Amino acid sequence: MKTLLFTFVNLVISTSLLASELPRYDDGARWAFVSGKNTRQVAVVDTFKYQLAGYIELKAEPTEMAVSDVQDLLVYIDGKTAKVYSYDLIKHTHSEMTVAGVPSQITFHADGAELAVALHNQIALIKPLQQEYVTSIDGLTSPFSMNYDNGGYNLYITEANSGKTTIYRTHDGKRASLQLGSGHVSDITLSPDARLAMVSDHLSRSVYVWDLFSGDHYHSYPMDSEPWRPYVSSDAEHMVFVSEAGQVQVFNTWSGALVNQFTIEGGPKSIRTGWLETIGIVESAHSLNIFTLAENTPITQLPLTAPLNEVVVVSDSKTLFATQKDRSELLIYDIRFNQRRADIDTGLKNPQHLVMGITNTVCH
Repeated sequence: MKTLLFTFVNLVISTSLLASELPRYDDGARWAFVSGKNTRQVAVVDTFKYQLAGYIELKAEPTEMAVSDVQDLLVYIDGKTAKVYSYDLIKHTHSEMTVAGVPSQITFHADGAELAVALHNQIALIKPLQQEYVTSIDGLTSPFSMNYDNGGYNLYITEANSGKTTIYRTHDGKRASLQLGSGHVSDITLSPDARLAMVSDHLSRSVYVWDLFSGDHYHSYPMDSEPWRPYVSSDAEHMVFVSEAGQVQVFNTWSGALVNQFTIEGGPKSIRTGWLETIGIVESAHSLNIFTLAENTPITQLPLTAPLNEVVVVSDSKTLFATQKDRSELLIYDIRFNQRRADIDTGLKNPQHLVMGITNTVCH
Protein backbone atom coordinates (compact mmCIF):
# COMPACT_ATOMS: atom_id res chain seq x y z
CA MET A 1 0.00 0.00 0.00
CA LYS A 2 2.85 2.36 0.88
CA THR A 3 4.52 1.54 -2.44
CA LEU A 4 1.35 2.39 -4.37
CA LEU A 5 0.91 5.63 -2.42
CA PHE A 6 4.56 6.56 -3.03
CA THR A 7 4.19 5.87 -6.76
CA PHE A 8 1.01 7.95 -6.94
CA VAL A 9 2.60 10.90 -5.12
CA ASN A 10 5.63 10.75 -7.42
CA LEU A 11 3.34 10.74 -10.46
CA VAL A 12 1.45 13.79 -9.20
CA ILE A 13 4.67 15.67 -8.43
CA SER A 14 6.21 14.77 -11.81
CA THR A 15 3.06 15.86 -13.66
CA SER A 16 2.97 19.14 -11.73
CA LEU A 17 6.62 19.81 -12.45
CA LEU A 18 6.14 19.02 -16.14
CA ALA A 19 3.20 21.44 -16.35
CA SER A 20 5.12 24.14 -14.52
CA GLU A 21 8.09 23.71 -16.87
CA LEU A 22 6.05 24.41 -20.00
CA PRO A 23 6.73 27.95 -21.25
CA ARG A 24 3.94 30.49 -20.85
CA TYR A 25 3.77 32.80 -23.86
CA ASP A 26 1.22 35.01 -22.13
CA ASP A 27 2.70 38.49 -22.64
CA GLY A 28 1.56 39.97 -25.94
CA ALA A 29 4.17 42.73 -25.78
CA ARG A 30 7.04 40.29 -25.27
CA TRP A 31 6.69 37.21 -27.46
CA ALA A 32 7.02 37.31 -31.24
CA PHE A 33 5.94 34.36 -33.38
CA VAL A 34 7.74 33.77 -36.68
CA SER A 35 6.47 31.41 -39.36
CA GLY A 36 8.54 29.94 -42.17
CA LYS A 37 8.00 28.86 -45.75
CA ASN A 38 7.25 25.15 -46.32
CA THR A 39 7.19 24.36 -42.60
CA ARG A 40 4.64 24.05 -39.81
CA GLN A 41 7.24 25.10 -37.27
CA VAL A 42 6.97 28.56 -35.69
CA ALA A 43 9.91 30.18 -33.90
CA VAL A 44 9.20 32.02 -30.64
CA VAL A 45 11.37 35.08 -30.02
CA ASP A 46 11.77 36.85 -26.68
CA THR A 47 11.82 40.53 -27.70
CA PHE A 48 12.76 41.59 -24.15
CA LYS A 49 15.94 39.49 -24.06
CA TYR A 50 16.61 39.55 -27.82
CA GLN A 51 16.90 35.79 -28.07
CA LEU A 52 15.24 32.71 -29.52
CA ALA A 53 12.97 31.16 -26.88
CA GLY A 54 11.81 27.98 -28.59
CA TYR A 55 9.55 26.50 -31.24
CA ILE A 56 5.90 25.58 -31.71
CA GLU A 57 4.76 22.86 -34.10
CA LEU A 58 1.44 23.80 -35.70
CA LYS A 59 -1.10 21.58 -37.46
CA ALA A 60 -0.66 23.34 -40.83
CA GLU A 61 1.71 25.75 -42.53
CA PRO A 62 0.30 29.22 -41.75
CA THR A 63 -0.31 31.76 -44.49
CA GLU A 64 -1.56 34.28 -41.94
CA MET A 65 -1.44 34.42 -38.13
CA ALA A 66 -3.00 36.56 -35.40
CA VAL A 67 -2.48 36.63 -31.63
CA SER A 68 -5.06 37.36 -28.95
CA ASP A 69 -3.25 39.01 -26.04
CA VAL A 70 -6.42 38.69 -23.95
CA GLN A 71 -6.96 34.96 -24.43
CA ASP A 72 -3.32 33.96 -25.06
CA LEU A 73 -4.24 32.34 -28.34
CA LEU A 74 -2.35 32.02 -31.63
CA VAL A 75 -4.84 31.72 -34.51
CA TYR A 76 -3.84 30.91 -38.08
CA ILE A 77 -5.08 29.85 -41.51
CA ASP A 78 -3.35 27.85 -44.24
CA GLY A 79 -4.99 29.26 -47.39
CA LYS A 80 -6.03 25.76 -48.48
CA THR A 81 -8.64 24.39 -46.11
CA ALA A 82 -11.94 25.75 -44.80
CA LYS A 83 -10.63 25.87 -41.25
CA VAL A 84 -9.39 28.31 -38.64
CA TYR A 85 -6.68 26.76 -36.48
CA SER A 86 -5.86 27.75 -32.90
CA TYR A 87 -2.96 27.11 -30.54
CA ASP A 88 -3.27 27.82 -26.81
CA LEU A 89 -0.09 29.63 -25.73
CA ILE A 90 -0.54 28.61 -22.07
CA LYS A 91 -1.86 25.05 -22.27
CA HIS A 92 -0.02 24.25 -25.52
CA THR A 93 -3.06 22.55 -27.02
CA HIS A 94 -4.42 22.61 -30.57
CA SER A 95 -7.95 23.15 -31.86
CA GLU A 96 -9.60 23.93 -35.17
CA MET A 97 -12.94 25.24 -36.38
CA THR A 98 -14.58 24.67 -39.76
CA VAL A 99 -15.93 27.71 -41.61
CA ALA A 100 -17.99 28.12 -44.80
CA GLY A 101 -15.03 28.54 -47.14
CA VAL A 102 -11.26 28.92 -47.36
CA PRO A 103 -10.26 31.99 -45.30
CA SER A 104 -8.07 34.68 -46.86
CA GLN A 105 -7.68 37.05 -43.88
CA ILE A 106 -8.17 37.04 -40.11
CA THR A 107 -8.27 39.88 -37.60
CA PHE A 108 -9.11 40.01 -33.91
CA HIS A 109 -11.67 42.28 -32.28
CA ALA A 110 -10.31 44.50 -29.49
CA ASP A 111 -11.78 42.11 -26.90
CA GLY A 112 -9.39 39.40 -28.11
CA ALA A 113 -12.25 36.89 -28.26
CA GLU A 114 -14.10 37.56 -31.50
CA LEU A 115 -12.30 36.93 -34.78
CA ALA A 116 -13.31 38.26 -38.20
CA VAL A 117 -12.60 35.69 -40.91
CA ALA A 118 -12.64 36.86 -44.53
CA LEU A 119 -14.21 34.36 -46.93
CA HIS A 120 -15.35 34.77 -50.54
CA ASN A 121 -17.94 37.59 -50.60
CA GLN A 122 -18.59 37.32 -46.86
CA ILE A 123 -17.10 37.51 -43.37
CA ALA A 124 -17.61 34.94 -40.64
CA LEU A 125 -17.46 36.18 -37.05
CA ILE A 126 -16.35 33.43 -34.67
CA LYS A 127 -14.93 32.91 -31.18
CA PRO A 128 -12.13 30.39 -31.69
CA LEU A 129 -11.39 29.70 -28.02
CA GLN A 130 -15.01 28.75 -27.35
CA GLN A 131 -15.36 27.16 -30.82
CA GLU A 132 -18.41 29.37 -31.29
CA TYR A 133 -19.92 30.71 -34.50
CA VAL A 134 -21.33 34.23 -33.91
CA THR A 135 -22.73 35.41 -37.25
CA SER A 136 -21.83 36.17 -40.85
CA ILE A 137 -21.69 39.43 -42.78
CA ASP A 138 -23.01 38.79 -46.29
CA GLY A 139 -23.54 40.93 -49.38
CA LEU A 140 -19.87 41.80 -49.82
CA THR A 141 -17.74 41.65 -52.96
CA SER A 142 -14.27 40.15 -52.75
CA PRO A 143 -11.50 41.15 -52.61
CA PHE A 144 -11.94 43.40 -49.59
CA SER A 145 -9.97 44.59 -46.58
CA MET A 146 -11.27 44.64 -43.02
CA ASN A 147 -10.23 46.67 -40.00
CA TYR A 148 -11.74 47.04 -36.53
CA ASP A 149 -11.58 50.50 -35.00
CA ASN A 150 -9.44 50.73 -31.87
CA GLY A 151 -12.33 50.19 -29.45
CA GLY A 152 -13.88 47.41 -31.49
CA TYR A 153 -17.19 49.24 -31.86
CA ASN A 154 -17.21 48.94 -35.65
CA LEU A 155 -15.74 46.68 -38.29
CA TYR A 156 -14.87 48.52 -41.51
CA ILE A 157 -14.92 46.50 -44.74
CA THR A 158 -13.63 48.15 -47.93
CA GLU A 159 -14.02 46.52 -51.34
CA ALA A 160 -10.79 46.86 -53.31
CA ASN A 161 -12.31 47.29 -56.77
CA SER A 162 -14.93 49.88 -55.88
CA GLY A 163 -14.01 51.64 -52.62
CA LYS A 164 -17.45 50.77 -51.25
CA THR A 165 -17.10 50.54 -47.48
CA THR A 166 -19.48 48.76 -45.14
CA ILE A 167 -19.47 49.78 -41.49
CA TYR A 168 -20.69 46.90 -39.33
CA ARG A 169 -21.63 47.88 -35.77
CA THR A 170 -20.46 45.00 -33.64
CA HIS A 171 -22.86 45.18 -30.69
CA ASP A 172 -26.10 45.04 -32.70
CA GLY A 173 -25.14 44.18 -36.28
CA LYS A 174 -26.46 47.40 -37.82
CA ARG A 175 -24.81 48.53 -41.05
CA ALA A 176 -23.93 51.81 -42.67
CA SER A 177 -21.95 52.50 -45.82
CA LEU A 178 -19.69 55.15 -47.29
CA GLN A 179 -17.64 55.58 -50.44
CA LEU A 180 -13.87 55.82 -50.08
CA GLY A 181 -12.13 56.97 -53.25
CA SER A 182 -13.21 56.28 -56.81
CA GLY A 183 -12.44 52.57 -56.99
CA HIS A 184 -9.31 50.39 -57.06
CA VAL A 185 -8.21 51.37 -53.58
CA SER A 186 -5.74 50.07 -51.01
CA ASP A 187 -6.64 48.31 -47.79
CA ILE A 188 -8.41 50.65 -45.37
CA THR A 189 -6.45 52.49 -42.66
CA LEU A 190 -8.12 53.86 -39.51
CA SER A 191 -6.63 56.48 -37.20
CA PRO A 192 -6.20 55.07 -33.66
CA ASP A 193 -8.69 57.61 -32.30
CA ALA A 194 -11.31 56.24 -34.74
CA ARG A 195 -11.71 59.70 -36.29
CA LEU A 196 -10.32 59.21 -39.80
CA ALA A 197 -10.70 56.47 -42.40
CA MET A 198 -8.42 56.54 -45.43
CA VAL A 199 -7.34 54.63 -48.51
CA SER A 200 -4.92 55.11 -51.35
CA ASP A 201 -6.93 55.78 -54.52
CA HIS A 202 -4.96 54.15 -57.32
CA LEU A 203 -6.97 55.74 -60.14
CA SER A 204 -6.52 59.34 -59.00
CA ARG A 205 -3.06 58.76 -57.46
CA SER A 206 -4.14 60.33 -54.21
CA VAL A 207 -4.90 59.47 -50.59
CA TYR A 208 -8.61 59.85 -49.82
CA VAL A 209 -9.45 60.69 -46.19
CA TRP A 210 -12.92 60.58 -44.63
CA ASP A 211 -13.79 62.24 -41.29
CA LEU A 212 -15.88 59.72 -39.36
CA PHE A 213 -16.76 62.26 -36.64
CA SER A 214 -18.29 64.81 -39.00
CA GLY A 215 -19.43 62.22 -41.54
CA ASP A 216 -17.84 64.13 -44.42
CA HIS A 217 -14.91 64.03 -46.83
CA TYR A 218 -11.89 65.38 -44.95
CA HIS A 219 -9.37 65.85 -47.75
CA SER A 220 -7.71 64.24 -50.76
CA TYR A 221 -3.92 64.36 -50.95
CA PRO A 222 -2.49 64.08 -54.49
CA MET A 223 0.80 62.22 -54.94
CA ASP A 224 3.27 62.11 -57.83
CA SER A 225 2.50 58.42 -58.47
CA GLU A 226 0.39 55.62 -57.04
CA PRO A 227 0.47 55.89 -53.23
CA TRP A 228 1.16 53.04 -50.83
CA ARG A 229 -1.39 52.18 -48.15
CA PRO A 230 -1.47 55.21 -45.79
CA TYR A 231 -0.18 54.99 -42.23
CA VAL A 232 -1.18 56.84 -39.05
CA SER A 233 1.06 57.07 -35.98
CA SER A 234 -0.21 55.31 -32.86
CA ASP A 235 -0.81 58.66 -31.10
CA ALA A 236 -3.09 59.63 -34.03
CA GLU A 237 -1.08 62.82 -34.62
CA HIS A 238 0.52 62.20 -38.01
CA MET A 239 -0.42 60.65 -41.35
CA VAL A 240 2.45 59.29 -43.45
CA PHE A 241 1.95 58.93 -47.21
CA VAL A 242 4.52 57.42 -49.59
CA SER A 243 4.26 57.04 -53.36
CA GLU A 244 5.71 54.33 -55.57
CA ALA A 245 8.17 56.89 -56.94
CA GLY A 246 9.49 57.56 -53.41
CA GLN A 247 7.67 60.78 -52.53
CA VAL A 248 7.17 60.96 -48.74
CA GLN A 249 4.71 63.39 -47.14
CA VAL A 250 3.77 63.77 -43.46
CA PHE A 251 0.59 65.61 -42.46
CA ASN A 252 -0.87 66.66 -39.12
CA THR A 253 -4.12 64.76 -38.66
CA TRP A 254 -5.95 67.65 -36.96
CA SER A 255 -4.94 70.64 -39.07
CA GLY A 256 -4.31 68.71 -42.27
CA ALA A 257 -1.12 70.74 -42.70
CA LEU A 258 1.99 69.36 -44.38
CA VAL A 259 4.75 69.10 -41.74
CA ASN A 260 7.46 67.23 -43.65
CA GLN A 261 8.27 66.01 -47.15
CA PHE A 262 11.21 64.48 -49.00
CA THR A 263 12.05 61.79 -51.55
CA ILE A 264 13.62 58.38 -51.09
CA GLU A 265 15.11 56.04 -53.67
CA GLY A 266 12.80 53.23 -54.69
CA GLY A 267 9.18 52.54 -53.92
CA PRO A 268 7.98 51.71 -50.40
CA LYS A 269 7.43 48.22 -49.03
CA SER A 270 6.26 49.18 -45.55
CA ILE A 271 5.65 52.25 -43.38
CA ARG A 272 6.05 52.32 -39.60
CA THR A 273 6.50 54.86 -36.79
CA GLY A 274 8.13 54.55 -33.39
CA TRP A 275 10.08 55.80 -30.34
CA LEU A 276 7.04 57.44 -28.81
CA GLU A 277 5.87 58.53 -32.25
CA THR A 278 8.58 61.01 -33.19
CA ILE A 279 10.26 58.79 -35.79
CA GLY A 280 9.05 57.54 -39.16
CA ILE A 281 10.49 54.48 -40.91
CA VAL A 282 9.91 53.70 -44.58
CA GLU A 283 11.25 50.47 -45.99
CA SER A 284 12.35 50.60 -49.61
CA ALA A 285 13.98 47.92 -51.76
CA HIS A 286 17.50 48.36 -50.43
CA SER A 287 17.27 50.35 -47.19
CA LEU A 288 15.34 51.45 -44.14
CA ASN A 289 14.80 55.20 -44.33
CA ILE A 290 14.57 56.68 -40.82
CA PHE A 291 13.45 60.27 -40.28
CA THR A 292 11.93 62.68 -37.77
CA LEU A 293 8.21 62.90 -38.45
CA ALA A 294 7.59 66.61 -37.96
CA GLU A 295 11.07 68.06 -38.57
CA ASN A 296 13.03 68.46 -41.78
CA THR A 297 16.22 66.81 -40.53
CA PRO A 298 18.69 64.55 -42.39
CA ILE A 299 17.43 61.05 -43.15
CA THR A 300 19.27 58.00 -41.85
CA GLN A 301 19.54 55.21 -44.40
CA LEU A 302 20.17 51.73 -43.05
CA PRO A 303 21.31 49.48 -45.92
CA LEU A 304 19.55 46.11 -46.22
CA THR A 305 21.42 42.98 -47.21
CA ALA A 306 18.14 41.25 -48.10
CA PRO A 307 14.55 42.36 -48.78
CA LEU A 308 12.25 42.28 -45.75
CA ASN A 309 9.12 40.13 -45.56
CA GLU A 310 7.34 41.48 -42.47
CA VAL A 311 8.16 44.51 -40.31
CA VAL A 312 6.95 44.99 -36.72
CA VAL A 313 7.63 47.77 -34.21
CA VAL A 314 7.08 46.51 -30.66
CA SER A 315 4.52 48.14 -28.38
CA ASP A 316 6.94 50.40 -26.49
CA SER A 317 7.93 51.86 -29.90
CA LYS A 318 11.67 51.43 -29.25
CA THR A 319 12.62 48.48 -31.45
CA LEU A 320 11.86 47.20 -34.95
CA PHE A 321 11.94 43.49 -35.81
CA ALA A 322 11.74 42.15 -39.36
CA THR A 323 11.95 38.86 -41.21
CA GLN A 324 14.34 38.79 -44.17
CA LYS A 325 13.89 37.00 -47.48
CA ASP A 326 15.90 33.75 -47.72
CA ARG A 327 17.70 34.50 -44.44
CA SER A 328 17.07 32.71 -41.16
CA GLU A 329 17.98 35.77 -39.07
CA LEU A 330 15.64 38.49 -37.84
CA LEU A 331 16.79 42.04 -38.51
CA ILE A 332 16.64 44.18 -35.36
CA TYR A 333 16.84 47.97 -35.37
CA ASP A 334 17.01 50.06 -32.18
CA ILE A 335 14.89 53.12 -32.99
CA ARG A 336 15.77 54.97 -29.80
CA PHE A 337 19.52 54.81 -30.35
CA ASN A 338 19.34 54.80 -34.16
CA GLN A 339 21.45 51.69 -34.61
CA ARG A 340 21.17 48.11 -35.75
CA ARG A 341 21.37 45.38 -33.11
CA ALA A 342 22.72 41.87 -33.56
CA ASP A 343 20.44 39.62 -35.60
CA ILE A 344 18.55 36.71 -34.02
CA ASP A 345 18.80 33.38 -35.83
CA THR A 346 15.34 31.80 -35.94
CA GLY A 347 16.58 28.49 -37.29
CA LEU A 348 13.99 28.74 -40.08
CA LYS A 349 15.30 28.62 -43.64
CA ASN A 350 12.90 31.23 -44.97
CA PRO A 351 11.04 33.21 -42.25
CA GLN A 352 7.79 34.76 -43.44
CA HIS A 353 5.26 36.25 -41.02
CA LEU A 354 6.04 37.87 -37.68
CA VAL A 355 3.16 38.52 -35.27
CA MET A 356 2.71 39.64 -31.67
CA GLY A 357 -0.26 40.15 -29.37
CA ILE A 358 0.48 43.88 -29.01
CA THR A 359 2.50 46.08 -31.38
CA ASN A 360 2.95 49.78 -32.03
CA THR A 361 0.86 49.59 -35.21
CA VAL A 362 -2.75 50.46 -34.38
CA CYS A 363 -4.05 51.82 -37.70
CA HIS A 364 -3.84 48.54 -39.68
